[in-house]
Amino acid sequence: MKILFLGSSANSDIVLKQLKKHYKNVFTKIDPKNTPDLIITADYGQIIPQKILNSAKIKPLNLHPSLLPKYRGATPVPRAILANEAKTGITIFQMTDKVDSGPIIAQKTINISPQNNSADLLKKCFTIGAKLLIKILSDYIEHKITPKPQPLKSPTTYAKKFTKKDGFIPWSKFKQYLTTNPQLLQTKVNALYPWPGVHTILSNNKTLKILSFDHQPLQVQLEGKNPISWQQFLAGYKHLLQ
Repeated sequence: MKILFLGSSANSDIVLKQLKKHYKNVFTKIDPKNTPDLIITADYGQIIPQKILNSAKIKPLNLHPSLLPKYRGATPVPRAILANEAKTGITIFQMTDKVDSGPIIAQKTINISPQNNSADLLKKCFTIGAKLLIKILSDYIEHKITPKPQPLKSPTTYAKKFTKKDGFIPWSKFKQYLTTNPQLLQTKVNALYPWPGVHTILSNNKTLKILSFDHQPLQVQLEGKNPISWQQFLAGYKHLLQ
C-alpha cells in the first residue's frame, strides 16, 4: 500500500508520525512517476490538482478539525471557539471537488474547555484524529466502511481565513469588556491565538497586544516592550489609560 501524505504544519506531522508507525510505504512529495494507492491530507492548506487526486486507486481522505458539515473552511477551530461551542471534533472524509463537503468516513467529538486556545485545541484534534485514522484505515482500504454523504448546506457560515484587523478591539471597547464582560474578551483571545492575535491601540498610537488568559492575571505586551501582567501595565502606564 503506497500512501501519499500531504500536510504543511506541526499538526500534520502528528498524523504523519502515526501513519509511518503503521504503514511502511508512506511518502510526502507529489511525484508523477510514483502513483499512490491512497492520498491522505491533514492541515495542508494548498489546492491539490484534481489530476493528482484522481490518480490514486482509492478515494483520497482528508482530516478536518470540525464536526462536518459544521465549519467548513480554513479556520474551523477558531470559529467554533468564537461561537462558544461546547464541542468540536475531527472528521475524516473523502475529498471531492467541493471544499470539505465529501462523504464522511469517521468522526470523533472533542470537548472545548474555556481554557482552550486555537493552537492547543487544533493539536488535540489532530492527535485524536491521527489515532482515529489508524483505527479505521485498514477497513477503509478494504472497502468495509460505507461513506455517509454530507448535506449540501452547512449549518454554519464558511470558516474563512482571518486578517490582522479581525483581532482589533477599539480601546474604549477593550476597557468595557475588561470590566463588564471579561469572558467575551477571553473567548476572542483564545480563538485568535496565535493568529491574528488580539490587539488595541492606545492614546499614543502604540499597539497593545493581549497575549493570553492562560496566566492570571491577564498578560499584555506594549509595542516595543516585553510581556507583562495587566497589573504591571496599570502601575507603569497610567498616563496611557485615557
